[in-house]
Amino acid sequence: MTQEFLVHNSWLIALAIGSGLMLVWPSVMKGGARRVTPQQATLLLNQKKAVVIDIRDEDTFNTVGAIAQSKRIPLDQIKAKAATVSKNKDIPVIVVCQKGLRAVPAAKILQGEGYTDVQVLDGGIAAWFEAGLPLKKNSTKSKA
Repeated sequence: MTQEFLVHNSWLIALAIGSGLMLVWPSVMKGGARRVTPQQATLLLNQKKAVVIDIRDEDTFNTVGAIAQSKRIPLDQIKAKAATVSKNKDIPVIVVCQKGLRAVPAAKILQGEGYTDVQVLDGGIAAWFEAGLPLKKNSTKSKA
């Protein structure tokens, strides 16, 4: 009887499994990193003096623009330069990339280096710009 039920209702079972997968998909894609909206990031910057780490390449950082006072540390140098992020590892750190995807591994590295409040800007610089928040264009090359 159990096999007969499964055979006759296979489409219903597939629908239930598909629905479950659709519910967990957003969490899987975010990689488990805490995320902040551009508005939440602004509050962290103004109220808690958060540090912004921009992992984009130098050309994009300079031509597209960056959040004021952000530090540019390329993704491949995050581990080596983690000590330069902040003297106080309890201060909020916001990791930024172009769309919010590449920042997740950088956030995990910083957490592994002892930073306790690391977050990713959801949607990256694109979301920041879309929210109408200012970007500082850098005419000179930044130090990495």
